[in-house]
Amino acid sequence: MKIVCTYCSGEKRKDGGMLPAVRRYRSERISGLAQASSQQGLSFMILSGEFGLVGPEHPLPWYDHLLQPDEVDTLAGRVAAALRLAGVREVEFHTAAPEKVPRIRPYQAVMAAACARADVGLRVVIIEGNPA
Repeated sequence: MKIVCTYCSGEKRKDGGMLPAVRRYRSERISGLAQASSQQGLSFMILSGEFGLVGPEHPLPWYDHLLQPDEVDTLAGRVAAALRLAGVREVEFHTAAPEKVPRIRPYQAVMAAACARADVGLRVVIIEGNPA
């Protein structure tokens, strides 16, 4: 199975309670990829620095956490386990260029390490501009 994936968004709806991830994150990048993936019949996942790999309908509370470099190894282990459990064979990871958006480097490192650990193919798709 192939999945389309991107990292979470710093902009979040602050509603109380739980919201589906695709609604919690206020990001055209996330909503656009979710819609495009659905139209193509592909599974879509979001890499959260707090919750790991989540589907678009996964309920999330409001939170504020930017993944830090010292958290990469632990989160990569959790994501690798999730990839294996789901039977994923290929990840198409959509991301900004790290030289333009340095804060996303840990997310890219998690995905690269998780795919390597789970023996999953990784194709990185660089999104032009500064995708929110």
